[in-house]
Amino acid sequence: MPALHGRACPFFFVSVRKWGRAAGARVALDAPGSALRAALPAGPDVIKPNTSELATTVGRTLSTLGDAVQAAQELRALGAGTVLACLGRDGLLLVGEQGACHGTAPSVAARSTVGSGSAALAGFLIAGGDGPGALRSALAHGAAADRLPGPVMPAPSDLRQAEVRITRDLPLDLPLAEPGTP
Repeated sequence: MPALHGRACPFFFVSVRKWGRAAGARVALDAPGSALRAALPAGPDVIKPNTSELATTVGRTLSTLGDAVQAAQELRALGAGTVLACLGRDGLLLVGEQGACHGTAPSVAARSTVGSGSAALAGFLIAGGDGPGALRSALAHGAAADRLPGPVMPAPSDLRQAEVRITRDLPLDLPLAEPGTP
């Protein structure tokens, strides 16, 4: 599944999704709020907003995990297949056809958070791009990237999947350590 990153023109995202669908491919999109919102009607299979991008796209502050779940569901209603939301220190939220689940990896003193969201998306896609197993892989990859210097993709030996915690019993009233603001 190709992953699209950055601030490219929304028309570009729509075109790639159309071409991908014609070729039988799935498309993952990692884009800022305005480009993300413009690309949603094209039906990207996976989107990976961070908390701020999620808040910007729905146009309101997200203070709790429940707020983030609701925002992710809204983005699915606008066309996204699956939402993999990076919530900073609060882990990752996955909302898709199978419902919602939330996961965390043990806190570490991050050497660099640059690229950890991209590493998480790569880990998600490597593991099939759907469900709790893919969420576990995403968390392991993102946490491993945090432990590395700069934007470095983790190697399999860097991953600690056994330390990742996944739950479908979401604590919806959990305050987000880093609330998303539009």
